[in-house]
Amino acid sequence: MNLVGRFGIYSVAGTITLMPLLVLPALVGVLVDESTLSEAQAGWAASIGFLGSALIALVMAFRMHHLDLRITAMLAFGFAMIGDAVSGFLVDHVFIFMGLRFLTGIGAGAAYTAVVAAFARGPHTDRGFGLFITLQFIVSGIGLYLLPVYGSVLNVKGVYLGFALLNLCGLFLSHWLPREAPARSIGRVLKSELNVLLARATIFGCLGFAIFEAANMAQFTYVERFGVSLALQDQQLGLAMLTGSLAGIPGAFAIVLMGSRFGRIGPLAVGIAIAVFGLLIMISATGFSTYLTGSVLLGFSWAFCLPFIQGLLAALDRHGSAVAAGSASSTLGGSVGPGLAALVVGQGNYHVVFYFALALLLVSLLSFMLTRSRR
Repeated sequence: MNLVGRFGIYSVAGTITLMPLLVLPALVGVLVDESTLSEAQAGWAASIGFLGSALIALVMAFRMHHLDLRITAMLAFGFAMIGDAVSGFLVDHVFIFMGLRFLTGIGAGAAYTAVVAAFARGPHTDRGFGLFITLQFIVSGIGLYLLPVYGSVLNVKGVYLGFALLNLCGLFLSHWLPREAPARSIGRVLKSELNVLLARATIFGCLGFAIFEAANMAQFTYVERFGVSLALQDQQLGLAMLTGSLAGIPGAFAIVLMGSRFGRIGPLAVGIAIAVFGLLIMISATGFSTYLTGSVLLGFSWAFCLPFIQGLLAALDRHGSAVAAGSASSTLGGSVGPGLAALVVGQGNYHVVFYFALALLLVSLLSFMLTRSRR
């Protein structure tokens, strides 16, 4: 199989592992409307799943040089498939459901880590990740359009059974993942990684990445519920979230055109400023047009900033140690974002969530600026 076909398979498999994230606001809407879960409980269900993914990624990081990616992904997809299939039938048993989402997050996180490692073990990884990110935004846009429209028809059982079916597809796609990594001198690699990871620039970069993802996940979790509070129609909600997600495609592609000719901190400041502006528009939204504008700005900003953040970390260590640490920290940040939003949302206090996300974005920018000053 040629390289493009292999990257395509990796991208599809990796996107399957991220489905609960890619359709998160619409999924929260289905959980609130079609089950007994409150808005806060729906947010915590998402957060605890992401936490499981983050924890397994950290554990796997210490054994990545020895893992058989094919077998790991097959087992992980199978585990996630069972967890998703059972979750839909036990959603009204809150504590059991939360436990299932944590365990399913472990399975999905293990599969995701195996797929990302598969990209890293081949040539032209930047092109592979570019295809991966593009597919994520396309699938997210489609899912965010369809799920609000058909969520009442599918209900919670149908949605999670759909996730289980996708995991079954991922299990079969795992056949094309590579197996063992080439033998390495683990001692030398570990020492080099520790030197990189303990550098102040890496710490600030990873901290900024974690806060950035927490901010975006916080607003993303309840953006659909905010649209409902504005009395928008299901089709309008779906269209706004579809357009916002598709706006991420040119946002992610911008780095291909710009490269690093303007550095990384400057573009990051511009991207975060766009997000802040989008949140302010969303806060002031009273109807579909302003809600749509805010969604587009937030989607564009999120995708625009991610490649620059990863490039910033890659510049700290060309062997990828800082990028790997950044991936773990961003997953942890993303895992706590919905939970933090759930703490402040109360009974429909969506403006508070958006202000909270805005403050986090500014803190993340400060951390990235400190990364530059400490290099």
